Amino acid sequence: MSAIIGKAFYWPTVLLAGVIAGGTTGFEVVQMFKPTATEFIVSGDGYLPDVDAAFAKYEEAKGSGNFASALTADEMINVAYRLFSLEEETWSQGVGASIAAGFVNQGIQSMTVHSGERYFEESNSFSSIIQIYDRMFQEGDTTTTYWGGDTNYASHPKKEYPNDEYKKLMGRYVSEGLVYIVSPKTLILDADTPSGKPASGITETPDGYVIEAELDKRYGVINYQCQMQTISDLKYKPQFQFCHITVTVDKQLNLQRMVTFEHYTAVTSQGVGSDAEGSLVTVYHHEPAPFGFPEVGGTVAPYPESL
Repeated sequence: MSAIIGKAFYWPTVLLAGVIAGGTTGFEVVQMFKPTATEFIVSGDGYLPDVDAAFAKYEEAKGSGNFASALTADEMINVAYRLFSLEEETWSQGVGASIAAGFVNQGIQSMTVHSGERYFEESNSFSSIIQIYDRMFQEGDTTTTYWGGDTNYASHPKKEYPNDEYKKLMGRYVSEGLVYIVSPKTLILDADTPSGKPASGITETPDGYVIEAELDKRYGVINYQCQMQTISDLKYKPQFQFCHITVTVDKQLNLQRMVTFEHYTAVTSQGVGSDAEGSLVTVYHHEPAPFGFPEVGGTVAPYPESL
């Protein structure tokens, strides 16, 4: 298994640029000046999770199976994604939407496949304003992208990046499952959450656990902001009002489902900006993809209207 951990799907890689790019479409947009912003640096300041330590606690608790007492919410999420990354054959599928300027609906679809040392990701975003259809492949030291505006992925420009260069652009490797930074210092523990979703914590169910994580709007989304700025050609990193994730796992902490809910302000390269609110549901499969490992122009599983 590669030293790069993770393979699931995290959340939409394409968001809002086209939706808020044109004032001639009839909805209200605003001309934005550069927002007050600080570039937050996480390396060395304790905001990154200690996944190895969390995994050691998980290993120690396996005998009793009492994971809710042994792990915190952030640790359980990171362990679940670590476990998913250690599997040889997995795939995931996501469906959601982002609502910009109050009523413009941008549909979102996502797909990932992990097979041995090969990783695939597809990210689609579409509305009457813009269509974005992207595929990314990671194998060895290289990530290859095919980014374009229709489903004919094989016709999109091919670009190869060293994996580390791709990560600088997108905030994570294709092989990493979680774009958010989920750690004790990025988890908001207040009962009154900015998102209005349940407070951060773990709820045990008959089938496993539901983990709520209200993330700090600065440090929890640093990597995600890089991804959003690159894909959507934003003038600045988007500013978040809130970001909440709900992760469902079984009794062994195997990933089953993630639901994300966020609100942010994005400004295009032309200086046009708007608020947006988005949500994505991702379902994780612990088996080889039934359609095989995709070719550049190959087919994947059809997307349902909802998951």
